[in-house]
Formats: sequence, structure tokens, C-alpha cells
Amino acid sequence: MIRKRLTSIDDRSIHRLVIEQLVPFSRLYDTSASVTFSDIRKRLNHNKTFVLAKGLKQPFGFISVIRKSHTLFVDMLAIDAREQGKGWGSDLMKMAEDYGRSERCRTAELFVDESNPKAIGFYASKGYQIKEYHPELSCYKMSKRIAR
Repeated sequence: MIRKRLTSIDDRSIHRLVIEQLVPFSRLYDTSASVTFSDIRKRLNHNKTFVLAKGLKQPFGFISVIRKSHTLFVDMLAIDAREQGKGWGSDLMKMAEDYGRSERCRTAELFVDESNPKAIGFYASKGYQIKEYHPELSCYKMSKRIAR
């Protein structure tokens, strides 16, 4: 059910999930502006991305991470609204943290929009703690130790 991203199959669905599930919370984007497919693809190409899908069908969720020294940075996580609350986000977080440990990461970090209390609660339930607030981004930085 969780597999590595396949650009030709997955990127359109990932772009849709970003637009539907992430952009509405971000104050960095004007509602009249769009996040282009090309922008998202470039971002994904720098990251390691895992998707939730039934076989080679279009994904209904994804997580995109990047390793920076001994830190795993969770760049984006989104689940289709119809599939939320079923444990898929937890499965993706576990996959990402396992990947981070395999890459010798000691901690995992992420930014979460202050306007998204549901996501803040989700990450807190996974052991992430708010470390600082970035007013220029309207985001909290959260982190968790993942080294064994």
C-alpha cells in the first residue's frame, strides 16, 4: 500500500493533494495565486517521497522528506479528505521515520501552519514537540528524536 513515488503516475495526484489539503492553511500563498505543477515536481525531485496507493493506481496520500545532515525534515504530508482518520498518516510518518533512521538521522523536524490545529495535534500525538514559532511563516517548528 505504501510505495516510492513514481513520477509519471503520482505527480498529478500529489499536486492535487497539495492544492486541496495544504495550500488552504498556508499564509504564504495568496488565494488568487496557484502552486504550479512544475513547482511541486521540482520540490519533490529534491526529496524522498512515499505514496499511499492501491498498487499502481493514483495515490490518495503522500509524505515527502529530505535528509539534512543528521536531521530528517518532513517537507509535506497530505491525505485525501475521504481517507483521513483511518491511520494512513500514522503509517506514512512511521515509514518516513524508519527511512530517517536508516539514513542515520537523529531527529525529525517539520513546520506546521499555525492555522492547522488538526495537524498540530496529529504531530503532537506522534511525539513531536513545538520548538519555536516563526512569525514570518505563521508556522511552528516541531521536532522529535528518532535515533534508537
